[in-house]
Amino acid sequence: MSSTDINLAASALAIALVALIIAVGQLLQQYLATADGYRRCQMSVMGDWAKMTRLRWRWSEFRLETLFTTPEIFLSGDGVPIKEAQVTITGSLKSRKRTFMPSSSLTDEVDARSAANENTGVGALALLRIFYSLKTITKFKWPGSGRNRLSHSPSDELACWLPLLDQIHKTTQLSSSGTNFTLANLRIPALVFRERSWDFQPPDVVRPLAKTTVADIAVIARRMGMRWKDFRPGDGVLRAEGHSHIITSTVVRSLGIVIQYSYTGQGRRLQMAERNLGRAGVHYIQSERDEIYIPRARSDRLGGGVLRGEQMLQVPDITVGTQQEIVVALRRLDRSGESAAKLAIILRENPGFHFRIADICAFTLGTVRQRGSGLVQVPAPSDSVYGVTTSPHGRWMFKYCLESHVQQQQQQEKQIGQQTREVLNMCYDLSISYPEWDRLGLDAEIDEEWAVTRNIEYLEKVHDTFDAMTEYLRVMNHRMNVRDSKLRYVDLLGVHLRLGVFCADGETTPVGAEIPRYKDDVGRYFEQLPAIIAEMYKTSDMDQEQVVDAWTTMMLRAFCWGACHFLVPGERVPTAYYGSQQPVYIG
Repeated sequence: MSSTDINLAASALAIALVALIIAVGQLLQQYLATADGYRRCQMSVMGDWAKMTRLRWRWSEFRLETLFTTPEIFLSGDGVPIKEAQVTITGSLKSRKRTFMPSSSLTDEVDARSAANENTGVGALALLRIFYSLKTITKFKWPGSGRNRLSHSPSDELACWLPLLDQIHKTTQLSSSGTNFTLANLRIPALVFRERSWDFQPPDVVRPLAKTTVADIAVIARRMGMRWKDFRPGDGVLRAEGHSHIITSTVVRSLGIVIQYSYTGQGRRLQMAERNLGRAGVHYIQSERDEIYIPRARSDRLGGGVLRGEQMLQVPDITVGTQQEIVVALRRLDRSGESAAKLAIILRENPGFHFRIADICAFTLGTVRQRGSGLVQVPAPSDSVYGVTTSPHGRWMFKYCLESHVQQQQQQEKQIGQQTREVLNMCYDLSISYPEWDRLGLDAEIDEEWAVTRNIEYLEKVHDTFDAMTEYLRVMNHRMNVRDSKLRYVDLLGVHLRLGVFCADGETTPVGAEIPRYKDDVGRYFEQLPAIIAEMYKTSDMDQEQVVDAWTTMMLRAFCWGACHFLVPGERVPTAYYGSQQPVYIG
């Protein structure tokens, strides 16, 4: 065979090999094209969660199936059973790595651009620093990726549950820092990994979906500082806003509610504008106040208007989200029905009236605060956040009136109970040791406007006093049960509500509701004390000394509760949806 024939044969073989490779490539491309949704489960959409995306060959259909993994987000701990293989979302580097989130925040770029846009009046040097920081933080390294990637803002290709998960990390880290972190005493967001097939994705869905429930997203959004502007899961409508976060919803046929989350950075822009205008002497811009809630189930329930009564004192569970629910609650707390009837009349005459719910919380609940933490914020369970128990004015007046009562009894040579003396001594001790107990005194007119944290040492002392008062009332309650007496803690509370709270010219009048006068209210309580004693004497075999001991203990316990907590106003989730397990998907 000549060299020409060899060359021709070699050329033909090379061409055949190239044709074979092309044919095989086309065949593989056709089979890979059967992996529907695979392109939508890549790192540009799912971040490092894309590492768990895989293909599975289905022999029965002779095609590839796309399997992807997304999180199912829920709240865990503090009474909620721990799920198998769950990962807690704590904001730590370890937790971020286990949840496939970058160590730096996904929203840093948004915040940096917000700062850059609002700092046009702070000088060229400051602008250079801002743009330099922007340039350096717009890159992050996904865990295990091995290369830097340009970050996507939450409005880009990323599935919106990624920036939501990032913000949950930040919120949880703020609320659980400095506490004795265990799932036994805190309710913390967590997730489990759920592998799903793209075959079951509805045609309207273009990104992998995470999953949660109505109850969990309601609590998580409130913890992030959002307010539910519209909450109608039955109609498929969910809308929340606040602190630069926005949640909207749509209904996907054959699937259900799908929410969309976005982070705008508007809060940072308002803060920068407020600071810049403040330098110029202008103070008409008010940025949103910080909200860091106590991460416990007792706190979350308040956001749905649910009050879980103190079991040691046999207080019933009640709901107070609306004024009509408060009327029903008063029937359970005051079994005579007089308090509920009076409130019903007030609401008919003045539909805009809002009953003070802070005192009901203080009288009926156990402490929400976590030992060792300075956090005091809890959601307000109803429209009004006022109450004598929340105010240093009320605490000062209680000490003053109790002191006057003891002196009057001594002048009349009447017996004073040992517990009443102990309550007065505790008031003295708190007032002397901690000015914040009644620091405003009698002459001040303005209460504390906002509080996120308070002095931990002060809170621990008040918490100890609260526990001591609760123990005394528990023993009294138990003793009354053993003696088969008619007196219960709830009976004493009911008489106080009926005669003290709903007294003439008191806090339930139109004037008292609009302008709180806590010192006058406490003064009226003491004016009604003889009537409270007489009423209790009708229904129990306790004498005057025992009734005063129990009533002053109940009052100091309530004042301690108010000192340990700060009610944050805001829209509540309807009580009917508290605990709802209706699924909600996150786009």
